[in-house]
Amino acid sequence: MQKRTVTTVAILLLIGAVGHVTAQSNQIIDEVLAQDQIDYGHAIYLLLSAGGIIDDDATVEEAHRLFESGPASRSNGSTGGSARLPQTPLGYPPDHPVTLGEFSLLTMETFGISGGWMYTITSRPRYAARELAFRNVIQGRAYPRMELSGERAMRIVGRVLALEEEGRLR
Repeated sequence: MQKRTVTTVAILLLIGAVGHVTAQSNQIIDEVLAQDQIDYGHAIYLLLSAGGIIDDDATVEEAHRLFESGPASRSNGSTGGSARLPQTPLGYPPDHPVTLGEFSLLTMETFGISGGWMYTITSRPRYAARELAFRNVIQGRAYPRMELSGERAMRIVGRVLALEEEGRLR
């Protein structure tokens, strides 16, 4: 009887811990979706979380601190690709608004997406946005300096993951 009680308590504690991790990740995703213009901290969290570089229980501040600390290569078991920290931290505070071009640049660097010759030479937000639009990752208008909502950022990351799984982004 006592063994059953201990097992039951252990299972309930495990479920409670997993529920907390999921709740924190869901809370951050809700914050992303609610933003009319995604900020730098949430954009970084979204990309690093989708790339498998940070755990789901990480905070926006932890993701920002890791990102700004510099590049490091890490394997990505969830997508089968090789996600890594981008090479060029933009140096913004976590609450700084991010444009479509900046998010495109971070996305291409995080997921190791190769670009055309102008992107290869310059690695600028303008050419990153153009490359992702060409690959149909960004649909609709794709002006590099336009505001980017949290919902649109989520759709872009979803398309990157889907296309990467199909092997169409390398």
